[in-house]
Amino acid sequence: MVQTQQESNYQYFMDVDISSFIGEWIAICNNNVISHGKNLKEVAEKAKKISQGKKFLLARVPSQETMIF
Repeated sequence: MVQTQQESNYQYFMDVDISSFIGEWIAICNNNVISHGKNLKEVAEKAKKISQGKKFLLARVPSQETMIF
């Protein structure tokens, strides 16, 4: 089965060590973090320019104390 770009971006988010971005928003495109920061709007605007029309994933990197059930 072939993954879509969004599925690939999400899998990268789940697999890669993103601990250096704790508490920030990140944008992922083509298995790369292309933008990051505290302000979602700024991260999204920068990612839109860098991705050149390709789909990207926006995600907030949780703190180490965050538990996901």
